[in-house]
Amino acid sequence: MTARLSEALRGLADDVPPARVPDGLFDAARTRHRRRRAAVAGVLAVLVLLLGTGYALHPVALPMPASPRHDTPGLPTRLVDPPLRTASVRDSAPGAAAMLFGGPAVRTDWFETRMGVVAADGDRYRVLDVGSVVAGFEALLSPDGRYVSAGPSLLDLKTGRFTPGPADGYPLAFAPDGKRLVYADDETWFTPPNTYSTPYVGVYDRERGTDVLRVRVGTAWIPAGRTAALSPDGGDLALQVRDEVWLTRVADAGADRVAEPYRRLPLAGGRLAGAGSWLPDGRSVAVLNRSTCTDCPVPSYRRTWTLALRSTVDGTPLVGAAFPSLPSRSFVQLLGWRSADEAVALVGVPSPEAVDQPESHDIAWGPYHEPATEAVELVVLRRGAPTPEVLFRTPQGITDLSVAADLAIAGAVRESGRPDYGPLPFWALAVGFVLAVLVALPVLSLLRRWRASRPGPASSATGSAR
Repeated sequence: MTARLSEALRGLADDVPPARVPDGLFDAARTRHRRRRAAVAGVLAVLVLLLGTGYALHPVALPMPASPRHDTPGLPTRLVDPPLRTASVRDSAPGAAAMLFGGPAVRTDWFETRMGVVAADGDRYRVLDVGSVVAGFEALLSPDGRYVSAGPSLLDLKTGRFTPGPADGYPLAFAPDGKRLVYADDETWFTPPNTYSTPYVGVYDRERGTDVLRVRVGTAWIPAGRTAALSPDGGDLALQVRDEVWLTRVADAGADRVAEPYRRLPLAGGRLAGAGSWLPDGRSVAVLNRSTCTDCPVPSYRRTWTLALRSTVDGTPLVGAAFPSLPSRSFVQLLGWRSADEAVALVGVPSPEAVDQPESHDIAWGPYHEPATEAVELVVLRRGAPTPEVLFRTPQGITDLSVAADLAIAGAVRESGRPDYGPLPFWALAVGFVLAVLVALPVLSLLRRWRASRPGPASSATGSAR
């Protein structure tokens, strides 16, 4: 029975016509598969390019551990050199700063005027480039750390945007409350045989948005640095003009905002001590006397500074215990006073190879940035103390420094943590986008060549027929 059934089924199978597969069916399926893969690859490449473009145009912070905020702002215990990938102040504002710094370690061959900023309440590092200026001299940090003055505008570090400032000129000193700024007109005149003249020095009021005082200087040059100071209430200006300190009241300014000095203190070779020269009582100023020491630690650099006080009432020297001298220091910049007996200052430390240059014939050439400086120290000068107390010293390669005077005077210090360098800067994202394009184009070209090298439907059909 089984044998008959099998024979019957074989007969039926022999009578069924064979199935006919259309020519090129498998080749067409293979071609469709290749086209789908190429289309997916093209879409992915376009998406990569679009995402790269959007990322370059709208940079965002990369996921990274955030810099911890401190409840009490302060000066950091450690200062680091911001790497190239550090965000700029204008792209990512750091907030009120503790320090503005510069030097060979911060500048590069491509960014020759680069400066660094570190926030007061955390280790948020940002970079700033506003031209060929030196931190602590032509670029000053306001006492509260919010503003940077580096020309005709004030940079707000909380917003990263410029705010109105003096019309022209370079900064000399902030008032202790930060509301007023002393600046010098930068349209200097050459005065033979070897110096320049500054037309005037102005006092700009940030809240009013205008000058409140101008002092005509005449034929003297007022360099950037430590040549001016405003009294604690911002009402009196002390200005070094050659070998004198001119004292001028803001209230004496007339309708043209110009006033004449009410007193001139002879310096006898000394100089004004800096933006913090006024004592808290507003009735005396600090001056620096320069001498040559015989036992300085750097034999070739024998400049010694001694702090002295002068009355603004009658110009007489004030007696009292002496402040410690500062031997072998390239400059001294007084920031302010903790009391009548304690002053806080920045001092320049010269390199071992530095050679002290003799004083110029014009004392106004004195207070300027010293290229021989290899580090800057933040110190406290106490009456009767044998030596100054060093609070902070910049690391190697950081030779320019401006600090928030409020923090330095208060002695506010915070522990440094992990640096936060912010989002990648625009130039780094643009380079990444260009690299993505350069990689995507060869990949697409290889895909096209690979498709062209694969056998087509005609060649596949020929092979099947064989």
